Amino acid sequence: MMQTKRFWLGAACGVGSALIWGAFPVMTRLSVAYAPLDVLDIVFIRYFFSGLLLAPFLLRKGLGGIPWWGLALMVLGIGAPYMLVVAQGLRQAPVEQFAAIVPASMIVFSLTISMLLLRTRLRRNEWLGIALIVIGMAAVALHSMGAAGLGAARAYGLFLLGGLLWAVYTVTAKALCRSALHATAIVSVLSMLLFAPLYFYCKGLALLAQPLPVLLPHIVYQGFFVSILALYLYSQAVLLLGPAVGSLFAALVPGLATVIAALFLREQPALATIAGLLLVMLGMGVALFRAQPARG
Repeated sequence: MMQTKRFWLGAACGVGSALIWGAFPVMTRLSVAYAPLDVLDIVFIRYFFSGLLLAPFLLRKGLGGIPWWGLALMVLGIGAPYMLVVAQGLRQAPVEQFAAIVPASMIVFSLTISMLLLRTRLRRNEWLGIALIVIGMAAVALHSMGAAGLGAARAYGLFLLGGLLWAVYTVTAKALCRSALHATAIVSVLSMLLFAPLYFYCKGLALLAQPLPVLLPHIVYQGFFVSILALYLYSQAVLLLGPAVGSLFAALVPGLATVIAALFLREQPALATIAGLLLVMLGMGVALFRAQPARG
């Protein structure tokens, strides 16, 4: 009974994080491609405000005995370095391409790392679901590459690197952290401490010249919903379900991001993209359906 409750709690956390993260590439692309904010501005907003909010918690709890290399991998994986990489990619490529490449590569990298280092063993239905996810996302990526041409190669490389970094966080958080909120605080506060001095050195107080209506949506969304709430929910899903199953909820992000991009950026997906995304959803359902523990 407890195992069943644990599964559904983890699933709810995974879906919640995907709902928030689905809008992340759209908001970021709006900022770096269409608004007066650049990549450095968005990264600073995201971690400065989330770091300030979580600093009292981290000061009270401490680092929890996590070794320096673990802290470095967590911050590298989904902190400021990750954000710099994917935001730069979103400056050059549409949301559809981010949605196709980053979550797919994260799942593949996460499974590979967890099998090699954590000795994670997957069931047959999980392998089938993951295969469907990867095939669906590969179909979307190949169509996007054909439409965009070789000029998008740099953006694809950045998105693949973003998927690898996200996978590093997923496995590290599962191995070293006992609390999702603690993991979230470590990433936000350490990213703030590392990135804020670099930002002020490069740009000074130029961000203050931007009108509040431009800054406020990003402060609320990037600084709280993405950096704190979504990361907490995702970390909780990984801690409850393990990195192999927990990472599968990233498969929801492509469909959500594509729908939101179509509504707000007028980036209409092709039929091949829609078919690939439906295959992704089917794969996620197959992997998660039998992953639920039996009652009793």
